[in-house]
Amino acid sequence: MKFRLLTTLACCALAAAILAAPALAQPAEEIDFGDDSSNWANDGECDDPRFEGEGMAASPLREDRSRDASDCRALYTEGRITFAAAQYDPSLTIFNGVQLGDDSGRYPNDGQCDDPRFIGAGMALSPDHPEILKDRTDCSYGFQLGELVLADQLPPPLETVIDGIEFGNDKGAFVNDSECDDPRFAGAGMAGLTPQAANIGKDRSDCLAAYNAGTIRFISQSVIDGFDFGDDGNFYARDGECDDPRFAGSGMGAKPNLSGIKHDAADCMAAWQAGAIRPVERLEAAGYLIRKGLFFGNDSSVYANDGECDDPGFVGQGMAGDGGSIDHAGKDRSDCLAGYESGSLKAAPPVPVLQTLNVDGILFGDDTSAFANDGECDDPRFEGEGMAASPGENHRGHDASDCLVAYQGGSVTLRN
Repeated sequence: MKFRLLTTLACCALAAAILAAPALAQPAEEIDFGDDSSNWANDGECDDPRFEGEGMAASPLREDRSRDASDCRALYTEGRITFAAAQYDPSLTIFNGVQLGDDSGRYPNDGQCDDPRFIGAGMALSPDHPEILKDRTDCSYGFQLGELVLADQLPPPLETVIDGIEFGNDKGAFVNDSECDDPRFAGAGMAGLTPQAANIGKDRSDCLAAYNAGTIRFISQSVIDGFDFGDDGNFYARDGECDDPRFAGSGMGAKPNLSGIKHDAADCMAAWQAGAIRPVERLEAAGYLIRKGLFFGNDSSVYANDGECDDPGFVGQGMAGDGGSIDHAGKDRSDCLAGYESGSLKAAPPVPVLQTLNVDGILFGDDTSAFANDGECDDPRFEGEGMAASPGENHRGHDASDCLVAYQGGSVTLRN
């Protein structure tokens, strides 16, 4: 009696387990599991990305497709994984009317499609024309599963040049948030914080929508004041420093070189608008000293020729006790040059120029005020309901973000 009871209980438990186990979509013998050539074969996890389920490895790789047969077969039979690529038929040579060819190319069965007729996830980095119709297995897999499409069936690219303005793409950090983050524009449709040069040409949809709605206007081009800034073809383009040796000033990179001429437009335009660089030839013609790419300026500071450098473009033991002031930048030539040549001074790291963007001809300055980013403009050059109760002279040019937001929102205006 006891034996019969145990047997009955065992049968019931087995039946329950069978009912609870997921049904296999197709018999294991109908699936080509491949071989065990994967580096992760026989580790108890399935690394073949054609499968899915609790028995899968954390990050199955495309190149392990059909190369972890023993693990995947065992887990599939146990019902712990399912065949996610059941719609893939490896025997097809034509799919949706497209000839898939054969595997006679140089890189068959490596998990990447080398046939340049296709585009999408799973493509080799440099698909080559001779591989057309010669990488069937790799390309067929991605094409059947919808990971690849024919390149000539892609929709036409979005129009990016409108009214002569290159709006670029949507690859910035703040895309599709209904605010334009491209500092080449200005107006109520701009982002609240000061736009960064890194977003030049990288917030297309937001900026185009605001431009079409009339809430922003284009204020910057690659040609400013008759000076052609060129393009962003330099290796160090868009790093926040101008590397074009035609310029000099606090917004310059440490080692501008010939490769930067007309190829660091975004950085140099932002620095120009901030007043942080000017053309070398114009500076020298105006009597300013430039040596080894450093801007020493003139001796117009009230502290010129006192034996201390008051230009914050330099750092070192030869500096004035307060470290210099922006008011004396480029105005303490003799003191700073003497310190630089003696070795008691060196060039300071380039100042961030993006907080000093010139919008509508207004140099908003930086955010070094003690009341910066508090939602009120403390710069006494402005007036209006967006102003702080007691703006002071010490905040002039030092509350840029608050004042720029208020200015673009219409709650402050520049005093006459």
